[in-house]
Amino acid sequence: MTTTYTRVDAEGPPLVLIHGVGLDHTMWDPVVETLAQQRQVLRYDLLGHGESDDPPGPRRLEDFAEQFLEVLDSHEIETSDVAGLSLGGLIALTAAARHPGRVRRAVLVSTVFGRSESQRAGVRQRLDLAEDEGLEPVAELAIKRWFTPGWRESHPVETEAVRRRLLSTDHAGYLKAYRLFVDADDVAATLAPDIQAPTLVLAGERDSGSTPDMAVALADAIPSGEARILPGVHHLAPIEEPNRFSSALLEFLDQQSRVGSLAEMEQLK
Repeated sequence: MTTTYTRVDAEGPPLVLIHGVGLDHTMWDPVVETLAQQRQVLRYDLLGHGESDDPPGPRRLEDFAEQFLEVLDSHEIETSDVAGLSLGGLIALTAAARHPGRVRRAVLVSTVFGRSESQRAGVRQRLDLAEDEGLEPVAELAIKRWFTPGWRESHPVETEAVRRRLLSTDHAGYLKAYRLFVDADDVAATLAPDIQAPTLVLAGERDSGSTPDMAVALADAIPSGEARILPGVHHLAPIEEPNRFSSALLEFLDQQSRVGSLAEMEQLK
């Protein structure tokens, strides 16, 4: 049986956070204290990442979605809100589309959708680099893509933590996840219209990989989707702008809670 590392903070309505490729549950550290004031926050390490097992064989998005369901089951959670970043967003999207009874509301952060051939070529180049030279050059490129020089200079501790996390990720586990990431937005395009849950697609204005245009297109493809762009933010909003990210996430969840309550009251009339 596959072992998944999980961590739970606080009590209340459950909110599951899913990290991106090459990272682990600690990427959410800057926002947990705020989110835990209103939610039970459940984090875990993806297959082949952090302290979770790396089962043999290639990886599919459905494998990660099944891991998400196993996490819910292990904590006796029937349905939960979920927020995922990058690959985590694609996992949340897959789970919401294929297992609608388990996802109440979804927040897809920095999630790719409808990439152009040139954008896919860049992803393939980074995959080739990781396969041929390991994670050190990949980590250097990621830091440069994800954070501006000014931000890195003013946040050396946070920058170095992300770099160390990438470098310490299991190479085989990283490659399995990144290989599926190359063409994963094809799966997203197929599944997005099937999502029943209210969904917020959140993007950074300066994110060159998961662009604002992608966020708008993805939100348009989801029946109850809406897009929100965070001005001046890049790829890792929970790390770069934790307060603004937390505010946007909680505002959406609270708004949808009010909508749900009003709908229930109408049904009782």
